[in-house]
Amino acid sequence: MVDNENLVRLITAFDASEEAESLLNVLRNAGLVVRDTRVEDEEDLAAALAENPVDMILARETLPHLDARKILERVAREERDLPVIVVHDPKAAGEAMELLELGIRDAVPLSQPERLRHVVQRELKDLHQRRALRRCEVMLHETEKRARDLIDSSRDAIAYVHEGMHIYANKAYLDMFGYEEMEELEGTPIMDMVAPEDSRKLKDFLRSYSKGQADDHRLEITGRNAEGETFRVAMEFSPASMDGEACTQIIIRDRAASKELEKKLNILSQQDLLTGLYNRKYLMEQMDQLIARALDGDVRGALFLVRLDAYEAIREEHGIAGSDLMLTDIANLLKSKVGHLGILAHLEGGEYALLMRNADREQAEKLAAGMCKIIHEHFCDIGGKTANTSTSIGISLINETTKRASDTITHAERAAQNAHREGGNTYAFYSPAVEDLEESEQLAVRAAQIKAALKNNRFRLLFQPVVSLHGEPGEHYEVLVRMLDEEGKEVPPEEFLPAAEKAGLMGYIDRWVLAHAMQLLAKRYEQGLRSRFFVKLSGASLCDQEFLPWLSERLKALRLDADTLILEISEDTALNYMKQAKATLAGLAQLRCRSALENFGLEQNTFQSLKHLDVNYVKIHGDLVANLATNVEHQEKVKAIADHVSGLGKQTIAAFVEDANSLAVLWQCSVDFIQGYFLQEPEAEMHYDFEGSL
Repeated sequence: MVDNENLVRLITAFDASEEAESLLNVLRNAGLVVRDTRVEDEEDLAAALAENPVDMILARETLPHLDARKILERVAREERDLPVIVVHDPKAAGEAMELLELGIRDAVPLSQPERLRHVVQRELKDLHQRRALRRCEVMLHETEKRARDLIDSSRDAIAYVHEGMHIYANKAYLDMFGYEEMEELEGTPIMDMVAPEDSRKLKDFLRSYSKGQADDHRLEITGRNAEGETFRVAMEFSPASMDGEACTQIIIRDRAASKELEKKLNILSQQDLLTGLYNRKYLMEQMDQLIARALDGDVRGALFLVRLDAYEAIREEHGIAGSDLMLTDIANLLKSKVGHLGILAHLEGGEYALLMRNADREQAEKLAAGMCKIIHEHFCDIGGKTANTSTSIGISLINETTKRASDTITHAERAAQNAHREGGNTYAFYSPAVEDLEESEQLAVRAAQIKAALKNNRFRLLFQPVVSLHGEPGEHYEVLVRMLDEEGKEVPPEEFLPAAEKAGLMGYIDRWVLAHAMQLLAKRYEQGLRSRFFVKLSGASLCDQEFLPWLSERLKALRLDADTLILEISEDTALNYMKQAKATLAGLAQLRCRSALENFGLEQNTFQSLKHLDVNYVKIHGDLVANLATNVEHQEKVKAIADHVSGLGKQTIAAFVEDANSLAVLWQCSVDFIQGYFLQEPEAEMHYDFEGSL
C-alpha cells in the first residue's frame, strides 16, 4: 500500500531525460514515492492535467516547445492548486527571479539536487495542508448547514445572543415572540423579550451567568411578545458559537408540539413553481455535494449561469404574464436539450443554471456554445406575438480549489456579466487570476489617486440646502465631497468612494471633509450666519477609536458650537456596525453634536433600528420619495415613517425631492424637511434664500 503522505504525482518538463531521471532518483532516495508524467509541449501538458491526478510540476525554465511561463498560464487558466518548481542553470538566476515574481513556488539550480529534495518535500507538505484546510472548510460549512437546518426544523424555540443582542433565532422562537422574519429580531436586546417586572431578574441572571457564577443554567421567567402579550417560559442557557463568534444559546422547550408538526414535509421544496425546473435551494445542495467530492481531485464539474439578454425588454413589452410564458418556454427548451446533462435550475428572473458533473474546460466550452445557439434560434409565442432573445453564459469550473457553492455562483455571475459586456450571445469563463488582477490594478490606481488628492487638497465641497416645511429658522446644508484628478477634472463620487472604502481610505476622506466643513462653519459664525451642516460619516470612522477624540479637539480648537454639526450615518452601515454606531452616537451626544440616520426606510423592519440608534434626524430613503405623487404604497410608507419618528421626538427629512407634486404629498405626510434638485442642485457657494424659498 502506498503511503499517501510520501506519494508525489509529478508532471515533469525536461528536454534531457537524463536530467529528469537523476533528480527523480534523489527524491526516491529521500523516501518519496514518485509518479511521473513527462510532457514536451502544451498539448502534452493539457492532456496530463486532464487525465492524471497531479500534485506538482517540475520543469526546466525553457524547452523547445514549452516554457515555465506557459505552464504557469495553463495552471492559472484551469484554476489548479499546483506548485510549479523550476530547475534552472546557475547562470540563469536573473530569469529565475522573474519567474518567482510570476508565481512559481521556487527556483532551484540544477547543481543543487539536495535543495530540490527539501523544496519538493516542503511544497508537498504545504499542498497536503491546503487540501486538508479546504476539506475542513467544506466539512465545517456542511456541519454548520446541517446544524442550522436542525435548529430551524426544531419545535423548540432556539435563539443565539451575543452581548445581549439577538443574532439568530429559529422559526419557533420567532413565532413564540410574534416576529415574522429574523431581520425584525436581529439586534434586538434579549431584555425586550421579558415582561418589565422580570427584567431585573433576567439582568441579574445574565450577569452571574456571564461570570460563571450561576448555580442553574435554567431560568423561569415571564416572556413578552411583540404585541406586549405575556406568558411563562423556561429558558435554558448554554455557551455556543455562531459564524465563528462566541455567543449564548437559549432554548425554550416546546411541551405542546404535536407529531403532525414533526412530520410536516414540504413536497415542493426542490421545485421552482414557475418553470418546473429545480429551484436555487436544491441546486445549492447539489453543488455542495459536488464540491465535497471534488476536493480529492477525483471529480470535476462546471456551473453554467444562463442569463437571457433581452429579458427586461421583453418584460416591459409583454408584461409580467408574458415574460413568465417566455421563461417557462425557455425552461422547457433547455430541459429537452441539456436537462439530461446535469441539474437544471431556474434561479430568478431571466437566469437559469446548469450544474454539470465530470466536465472539463473543453466540454464546458462546447456546451455553452451550443446553448447560446439553441436559445438565439428559438422563438417564443407570447399571446400571438413572437419574442426572441440571445443569452450570456458565465461558466465557473469546479475542482479541488472550489470552496463554496455561493462563491461558485458569484463567479459564474461575474463571467456572465463579462459575456454580456461583449455584446451577449456568447459565453465567458470565470478566471480568478484575471479578475483579481484587473480589480487589484484598478483599485491600486484609484487608491493612488485618492492618496495624491488627500496630500494635495484636490477635494472640494459642494452644498445642497435642506429646507424646513414648517418654517423652522436657520440655514441647513448637506455637505458633499468631490475629488479632482491631476488635470483638475471632477471625479464622480460613485467612482472614487467605493475604491476609497476598499482601500481603507474613507476615514481620511471623512476627516478631510469634516475639517474643512468645520472651518467654514466657524467663518460663517464670525460673519453672523447661523448655519448647520449635515456631514456624512462612513463605517471606517465608526470603527476608528481615535475619531471622537479628534473631533473633540477640532471643535475646541475652532471654538465651534457643536450643535451646528450634524453627523449622518447610513442605516445599512449602522446595522452592519451596530455596536460601533451606538458608541459613536453616544459620543456625539456627549460632544453636543447632532446626528442623523440617512437612507432610512427600505429595511424590512426599518423601525427596529431606531430602538438602538438615538439620532436627531431621520432621512427617508430616496427610493421612497421618487415618484411619490403616483405611488400610494410609498405614500403610506413615508406617512408611517413620519408619524413614528415624530412620536419619538425626532425630525424627518425627505431626500431627492425632484418635483412639486412630491412636495405636496410630503407636506401632507408631515415630513419636517426636504432636500433635492427641486430646491437646488449641489453648488460650491451657499446663497440659498431659506426665508423666501417656500
